[in-house]
Amino acid sequence: MGRLVIAVDCDDVLVRTTPYFVDAYNKTYGTNVVLEYAHQDDYAGWGTDRSTLESRLAELMGTDEYKQLSPSAEEVVVLTNLSKDHELHVITARRAHERELTQLMLDTYLPGVFTSLELVGFTGSKGEVCRRIGATVLIDDNVRHLEDAVKHGLPSQGAILFGDYPWNVQENISAGVIQCATWHDVSREVHGLARQ
Repeated sequence: MGRLVIAVDCDDVLVRTTPYFVDAYNKTYGTNVVLEYAHQDDYAGWGTDRSTLESRLAELMGTDEYKQLSPSAEEVVVLTNLSKDHELHVITARRAHERELTQLMLDTYLPGVFTSLELVGFTGSKGEVCRRIGATVLIDDNVRHLEDAVKHGLPSQGAILFGDYPWNVQENISAGVIQCATWHDVSREVHGLARQ
């Protein structure tokens, strides 16, 4: 079995952040944000301008509920097992001020599983990081990041679109991108890639 370098996204892959934000935002601000549209830039359901929305989301990120978001038991088992044969890294669009919180979550639930934590922020390129670390697999819930990684040299068969979220089920999947709804599916695909 070949040793793979596997990059794993954090939000909505390791932890379910968008469902948390939608639920907490609706409860706090009396809105009716729909999960299906939460990732659309022009979505009016948030009920405010972009600047105020970012401020409100930042406030929700300061809550104990957000700080306690954690991987599921299935994720812990699959990722721990994968780390025995492969090199794993977290690549996330989280920003620098979230490093400590994110590292604490990894140390608490997935100690020793990841070689590094790479934060690219909202505008950074996960593809560039994949190239730098030599990633052969990227697991992400956003097809845009997978396409970027393939442009930067990630083998297309290593582009795994994770989850059955409304924002990625409706995406036009690029050729070669593999959709995995569960961590069991991810494990099966990674084992298949390692045998090639």
